[in-house]
Amino acid sequence: MSLKKRFTFSKKTVVIASVIAVVLLAGITIAIVISQQKSPIEEAANAVEKPQFSTVVPKGTSIDKLGGWSRISPPSADPVFAYNDKIGTQPINISEQALPASFKDDVDNQVAELAKKFSATNQLTAGNTTVYFGTSSKGPQSVIFTKNNLLILIKSQQIIEDKDWLKYIESLS
Repeated sequence: MSLKKRFTFSKKTVVIASVIAVVLLAGITIAIVISQQKSPIEEAANAVEKPQFSTVVPKGTSIDKLGGWSRISPPSADPVFAYNDKIGTQPINISEQALPASFKDDVDNQVAELAKKFSATNQLTAGNTTVYFGTSSKGPQSVIFTKNNLLILIKSQQIIEDKDWLKYIESLS
């Protein structure tokens, strides 16, 4: 008796094995495609929302160069959008919103009151814009002002010189 066994496959066995292989390959391909697709809810959550009001960015740049807008307010609140930039080497975060209706009758006093809440009690003028500054004991600064019917808040993590703040604010258009 020979130690070698001869394996032979019938035509039927080859056909069945081929069909199973094709079905498995198709199933794996479909599973990969489905796993890479996003549900409508995920796509809506990842959709880039843009302000529906006029905004300002530094002259000579675009919001795309700054990384785009991010909505930072909850969906149920008035929209507030932000972007990141730098003054010199210091990172800053700029948020903008349409001037709230409650501010429109007395803008200067409303902004001054809001600035007090942020401890931004130092005042400077950038062109025709009154700017309120505040510096915490740990270094972060808050800057609050209005421009082009926007309420703008800028935050930095480090102290930035007044002249550099004013130059940046004057560049916003």
